[in-house]
Amino acid sequence: MISVAEADRLLSALAFPGGTEFVALEDAVGRVTALPTAADRDGPPYDRVAMDGYAVENDGRRAWTVRGLQCAGRPPLVRADGNTAVEVATGAILPTGCDTVIPYEHTERTGNAVALAEGRPAPKTGANVHRRGTDYRGGDVLLPAGTLLRSVHLHSLASVGVDPVAVVRCPVWALAVTGDELVEVSARPQPWQIRRSNAAAIEGEARAWGLRASAQAVLPDDRAGLTRGLERLLPGLDVLVLTGGVSAGVLDLVPGVLTELGATALFHKIAQRPGKPLWCGRFPDRPEGPGTLVFGLPGNPVSSLFSFRRYVVRWLLAAEGRSVPRRRVPVPGVPAAAPGATVFLPWSPQAGVLDWKGSGDFQALAASTGFVEIDDSGSPEAVYHPWGGG
Repeated sequence: MISVAEADRLLSALAFPGGTEFVALEDAVGRVTALPTAADRDGPPYDRVAMDGYAVENDGRRAWTVRGLQCAGRPPLVRADGNTAVEVATGAILPTGCDTVIPYEHTERTGNAVALAEGRPAPKTGANVHRRGTDYRGGDVLLPAGTLLRSVHLHSLASVGVDPVAVVRCPVWALAVTGDELVEVSARPQPWQIRRSNAAAIEGEARAWGLRASAQAVLPDDRAGLTRGLERLLPGLDVLVLTGGVSAGVLDLVPGVLTELGATALFHKIAQRPGKPLWCGRFPDRPEGPGTLVFGLPGNPVSSLFSFRRYVVRWLLAAEGRSVPRRRVPVPGVPAAAPGATVFLPWSPQAGVLDWKGSGDFQALAASTGFVEIDDSGSPEAVYHPWGGG
């Protein structure tokens, strides 16, 4: 059995080859850029009208004759002479010969004659004009490689024509649950059966971090069926996440079958509660890269979700160059873990550590925003691991 720190060390040493893949612009949020994004032209690309009104040359005049309407998306009009104003729409190119825009509400108009409203001061030259290149110049790097894309970044990508987007390749992973007692969520279980909740919770937590399993499977508690299921599932995967079948019972067949199929165990059992019987191993390297990494999570619902969030989410995100938030929070009155061990407890900012009845008590998690990691140091603070989306 190893410590949580040793498990972290072993997992962090497992490099993922990464590489580059391309995704559609609308699917890029939550991904990490593999290449820098450079502007293909100035931003804005022209002197842009910033308010509806009248474009003029600011030469001290207070009255003009309106000639023409400059609409957005149209080539620039040319101001006829010094006494002329051009009516303009927000977003339009500034007409040639103009340097200032006066908003409608600052003027009074009669027919084609427009003037500054009584008592309104003369505008400053350049008012309400978004000058070409004031945001960035063509060739400027707008987003460096390694940027975790959020919705606000899509403006920059779209404005310079980046679609699809080059992003860091993320691991291809699948989720499999084991257990003959499990039935579909929509099924009516017999008294000796339970609905398949682990898969729903793990998939939901994964998606909250922008991770999506490529496949899901249900595997039986018999050696032949488990072997066949794993042989079908493993090809092409970078990571396989299993729940159940990893403890010491007569039907905990997962470690043995994985070993028979060629996997080498990295560790089995961590000094933590809940989630002690966590198995992790790897298949031999392939010509295209490292062999499939396998996480065998405990089958109890709280154990599986804590272990998935604590180890799997962290590894999958790190493979893309992403990280998960961690901070220390006070845990007054909570005893330290046993020497060399770690305890995970559900937690919320309002209630602190929550009461729960053990690794099968998933209902206690409903009020939590994450969980705290209590070590054996006796510190009044603990590391807080928030749930995704929180």
